[in-house]
Amino acid sequence: MEYSNNISTNILRDESKKIEYVVTPNTKEIFDRIFVNNYGANKSFNLIGNYGTGKSTFLWALEKNLNKEKIFFSDLNFEQDSFVDYEFIKIIGENDSLLNVLSKELKLKGVVDNSKIIAALEKRRIKASNSKKGVVLVIDEFGKFLEYASKNKSADELFLIQQISEWANDDLNETYFIITLHQNFSSYGNSLSNQDKLEWEKVKGRFVDLVFNEPVEQLIYFASKKLKEFLIPKKIESDFKSLLKLIQDSKLVSHNKLVNEELSDSLYPLDWLSSNVLVNSLQRYGQNERSLFSFLNDDTDYSVKNLKENFYSVSNVYDYLVNTLSSEINSSDNPHRAQWLTTFRVLERVELVFGDDYLQASEVIKTIGLVNIFSKVGGLFDKDFIASYFKLTRSFNVLPILDKLEKAGIIRFYKHSNKINFLEGTDLDLEQELITISKEINPDFSVANEIKALVDLPVLLVKRYSFETGTRRFFEYRVFDSYQELTEAEGVIDGYINLVFDDIKVSSIKKKSKDFTSNIFVLYKNSTQIRNEVLTILKFGRLIEKHSEDTNAKKLLDSERQFHLQQLENLVINKLFNNDKNIWINNGKIEPVVSKHRLYEWLTEICYKIYKNTPVFNNELINKQFLSAPINTARKYLIRSILENDHLENLDFPEEKFPPQKAIYISLLKEAGIHKKNSKLGYYELTKPSSDSNLYGLWNESEAFLNSSLSNKRNLLEFYELLQASPYKLKKGFVDFWIPIFLIAKKEDYALFHTNGGFVPFLTEDIIDLIHKKPQDFLIKSYDVSGLKVNLLESYKELVQIGDSKSKGTQSTFLSIFGNFLRFQRGLNNYTLKTDKLSSKATKLRDAIMVSKDPEDALFNLFPTALGFHTLAIKEDQEVLNSFTNHIQNAIREIRNAYDELLNRVEKVIIDSFYCTSADFEVYKNEIQSKISEISPSTLGKVQSVFYQRLISPLDDRVSWIKSVADVALGKGLEELLDEEEPLLISTIKDLSLGLIKASEIRNFNSNSKQGTLYSIRFFGETGEFVDDKLVVNTNISKEFKSIKKTISETISKLDEATRKELLVELLSKEMHI
Repeated sequence: MEYSNNISTNILRDESKKIEYVVTPNTKEIFDRIFVNNYGANKSFNLIGNYGTGKSTFLWALEKNLNKEKIFFSDLNFEQDSFVDYEFIKIIGENDSLLNVLSKELKLKGVVDNSKIIAALEKRRIKASNSKKGVVLVIDEFGKFLEYASKNKSADELFLIQQISEWANDDLNETYFIITLHQNFSSYGNSLSNQDKLEWEKVKGRFVDLVFNEPVEQLIYFASKKLKEFLIPKKIESDFKSLLKLIQDSKLVSHNKLVNEELSDSLYPLDWLSSNVLVNSLQRYGQNERSLFSFLNDDTDYSVKNLKENFYSVSNVYDYLVNTLSSEINSSDNPHRAQWLTTFRVLERVELVFGDDYLQASEVIKTIGLVNIFSKVGGLFDKDFIASYFKLTRSFNVLPILDKLEKAGIIRFYKHSNKINFLEGTDLDLEQELITISKEINPDFSVANEIKALVDLPVLLVKRYSFETGTRRFFEYRVFDSYQELTEAEGVIDGYINLVFDDIKVSSIKKKSKDFTSNIFVLYKNSTQIRNEVLTILKFGRLIEKHSEDTNAKKLLDSERQFHLQQLENLVINKLFNNDKNIWINNGKIEPVVSKHRLYEWLTEICYKIYKNTPVFNNELINKQFLSAPINTARKYLIRSILENDHLENLDFPEEKFPPQKAIYISLLKEAGIHKKNSKLGYYELTKPSSDSNLYGLWNESEAFLNSSLSNKRNLLEFYELLQASPYKLKKGFVDFWIPIFLIAKKEDYALFHTNGGFVPFLTEDIIDLIHKKPQDFLIKSYDVSGLKVNLLESYKELVQIGDSKSKGTQSTFLSIFGNFLRFQRGLNNYTLKTDKLSSKATKLRDAIMVSKDPEDALFNLFPTALGFHTLAIKEDQEVLNSFTNHIQNAIREIRNAYDELLNRVEKVIIDSFYCTSADFEVYKNEIQSKISEISPSTLGKVQSVFYQRLISPLDDRVSWIKSVADVALGKGLEELLDEEEPLLISTIKDLSLGLIKASEIRNFNSNSKQGTLYSIRFFGETGEFVDDKLVVNTNISKEFKSIKKTISETISKLDEATRKELLVELLSKEMHI
C-alpha cells in the first residue's frame, strides 16, 4: 500500500493508499452515531463541515474500519449469522445529474429513470446480503449535485434523493446513505421559489445532520510528519522538554493522548504552543494554497526552514501570518479584526516607548496578541509564563519589558480571562475604584430583583418525557418574589423552577407547593456568595457609568462585569446541584437533587404525574405549541380534504405525492384508527379509535365534553382550555388539529351556535376557520332525542323526506330536519317574510321558524305551538301526529306560495289595464305590445319610457317579466313590497298602462291626420264620475279665430297663473257639461 502525502483526500483515488489518519473525539462520535448508536430507522446521514475539515478522509477511514482493514473507530462485533462485511458504492459529486452519475456507476444501459436506479441499488443489496454484506452508498461533495438540481429546478433529482434515502432507511436492511456538504442542505436552494424550498426542506428531513468539526490534532500530526527532518540541537534538548511541560501546565492549548514527547519532538522547530496557534489561525484564515502544507513548503524569509537551530515561536507565527494572509486579517469578515488592529496600534506605541529595545518588546507584543486570540479559554498566560516561555525559546529575560509595558498602561493581567492582554493606555486603578464606589451602593438591595435583571434564566427541556410521549415539556427557571405571583404553568411552559433567595420557612413553601403542583421551589443556602457577586456587578455597573467617556476603561470594565455575570450565572444555575444544602420542594415534599441528571429524572416523574393523560403522539410537525406557516397551511388543506373526501380511502391523497397534510393525516387519523372503512356501509368515515389506540383516552375525554353540553350550551373555548390544561395539557398546535377534526367527526351529534348569529346549520371550511381564530364566539349543545320525541321526529322525517342514517341515528336525523327548516326560511324573500296576507297558522309558523335558535326548542315546542298543538311532544296519539303533519304541510305550502300569489295579482292588473282577451302569458304579452306599438319612446316621460321598455322587453320568463314591470311601478324590487303598498302598486300600474294606451292613440292620430294635434283629456267632478274627451287643435285657423284667440290671450294674461288656470278650467267644464 502506497503512503499518501496529500492534504486533500479523494475517496476514489486514495482507496488503496495508506493515510496516517488521526481519530478525534468528534469523528469517533460521528462513527458511533451512524453505526453503533443508531436505534432509529433513519440511516441517511449528512456530514456538514467547512473545506479542509477532513470529511473525505473520514469516509476513507470509515470504509477501512467497516471492512476491518484497520480499526480506527469501533470494531463492530456482528452477531452470528449476521453481516460480516460491507460493500461500498462511492461517488464524488460533479456538475451533472445525480441520475446520470448513478446510472454510470451502477452500469445501467438504455433510458434510465428513478425506478431503475432504486431497482439496481436493491439488486446490489440483495446480492451483498447473500454474501452477508451490508451496503453503504457514499457520495462525497454532494453539494455539486444539489447545485445542479437547483440551477435546473429539477424536481426529479430531489425525488431521486428522497427515494434513495427511503431505500436506505428501511430498518430491515443493512443499508446506509452518507453524503458530505460544505453548508446546510437548504442553502443550496436559496434561489428557488417558496414552494420549491418547501420541497427541499421535505427532502432535507430524510437526513440526519452531523456537524463535522475541524480536526486540529490531525493537521498537527501531519505537520509533525513533514518536520521530522528537523533535529533538535543538543544544546536546547533540555529547554525543549521544559517548554513542553510549561505549556502543558498552562492549559493554553488542548491536550489529549496525542500529546507526548515523541510528537512534540517531531514538531521542532515549532513548539507545542506555536504549532497550535499556527494550525488554528491557518484553519481560520487559510484557503487551499494557504494551508498548513503551504506553510511547511514555504521558502520565504518567514519560512520555518530558516530556523533549524532555534525555536519557531509564536512571534514567528505572527510574522508569517501578517506577511502571507494580510488581506484575510484585515477583512471586515474577520471576527478577530478588532484584536489584530489593537495589536497593530500597540506595536506602534511600543516603538515610541522602547526605542532600541523595540525588537524584543515587539516579540512580546506579537505573542500576547496571538495567544489571546487562539489559545484555550481559561488557560494561564501571566508574567511568569511569558518570562519562562521567552527564556526557553529566545534565551533572554523579558520581565523588565513586561514591567515597562505594564507601567506604560499597555498591558495588564485580566482575572476574567486569566491572561495578560492589552489595556490600550487607560490609567484606571481598578482596585481603588471598586473600594471607592462601594460607598455609592445601597447595601439593602433585593437579591431576587437584581438576579431577575442580571441573569438570563434558561428553559429546560424534559428530554426523556418528551422522547417517550412525543410532547415536549419545558420547565422555566424564575426568581421567586411572593406567593401572590405564583401561577400554574400554561402555554408553552409546562412547569416552573422557582429560585428562592429570601429567608422563607421550608414548612411554608411545602404547604403552598401543594396548591401549585407544576411549580418546583429551590431554597438557596449559598445566598451570601450570590449576594457578594451581585454587589460586585452593581459596582462595575456604576463604574461604567462613571467612566463612560473613557473608551478603553469602559472596555475593561465591561469585560470584568461580564466575567462576574458569568460567575453569578454559574452560582445561580450550575451550582444548584453542587451545593447539597439547597432544598428542592414540589407538591409538599422535599426531593434530594444532587446533579443535573437527577433533576431531569425528577422533572420526568413530575410530568408523568401532573400530565398523566397526555397521549403518546410522535409527530413534531403538529405536536408543538406554535405551528409554522407551512404547517398552518397544511392544517387548512387537511380540514378541506376531510370535509370533501372523508368517505374516501386516504382522503383521496395522491399516492405518489407526500405533502405535509398527508403525513399529518397518516399519523393522526390513519395510524390512530380514527379514519377507517365502515365494512357494513362500504365507505370510509371518521369514527372512535379502538381501545388500544394512543388517542382512545383523548377521544373519550372529548366525547365527555360533548355530553356535558346536554342540558346547557357550553362555550367552545372551554373545550380548548380543557385539553390545554392538566392532566392533558396538549400543545396548542395539536389542539388546533384535534378539535376541528373531532367536531367534524361528531357533527351530527350536536348543534353549533354563534354567540351573535345563532344556530350554525353547516360545518364548512369557513366556519372551522372562524372557530380556530375565535373559539370563544361559538357555543355547542348536545341533545337527548329519545322516548316520545322520537314519534314526533318520525312525523318531521315524513315531512322533509329524509331517511334514517344507520350509522348516525336519531341525532343525525334531528339536526338534519332543523337544518331543512332553516334552509326553507333562508330561501324566502323579504315579501314572504313580512306579508300578513297569510292564514293565522301560516303566519305563526313562519314567525316561529324565523325566531328559532335552538333545534330542540324549535321542533318540539315552537313549531307545534304555532299550529295550535301545545302538548304534541308528550302525546303518543298517531291521529294527532298525522293531523299535525297535514297542518304544517299546508302552512309551509301557503308560505312558499305567498310570493307567487302576489305575482298572480299583479299579472291580473296588467291584463285588465290593457284590456287583454287572454290570460296566457305569450298571448297577452303580444296583445299589449301591439296596442302600444305606435308609441315613439323618445316622446315619453322618464318613468313612462322605462315602463314601456319593460313591457316590450324580449324576456320570455313569465315571473321575470311580471316582476320587471312591477318594479318600475313600485320604484323598487317587488320582493321588497309591503302589504300597505300593494294598492298603490295596482293604481300606478293602471295609470301607467292607461297613459301608454292614450299615447299610442294620440301618436297614431297625429301621424296620420292633417287636421291638427290630438289631445286626450279626462275630467272628474264632485260626484266621482269622469268624462273622457278627445280634442283636435287645428293648425289651419281663420283670421277671425286668430283675432279672438289673441284678444282672449291678451285679456287673461293680466291675471296671475293660478287665476288663469281657474278661469280656463271653469270655461272648459261648462263646455263639457260637468
